[in-house]
Amino acid sequence: MTGTPNAENTAATLVVTAAPVKPQTIREFERALKSLGYSQRESTAIAKGGFKALGLADPEPDLSELAAVIAKNISLLKD
Repeated sequence: MTGTPNAENTAATLVVTAAPVKPQTIREFERALKSLGYSQRESTAIAKGGFKALGLADPEPDLSELAAVIAKNISLLKD
């Protein structure tokens, strides 16, 4: 077994990856977002205004049922 190491003649394969580097500029941030699968438009919007700029914010919960229960309990305590 001589020659260049390969999958057939090497017991283990070493995989080396670069450590992630934080983007230093807004353009680098946009490129990082694009590499994650966001479109150019989405990347620009997220970089400028966060995820809320895409309308992806968590919806506000409907608190009307809770408000009704609280109002009922208050009225019971007043009586």
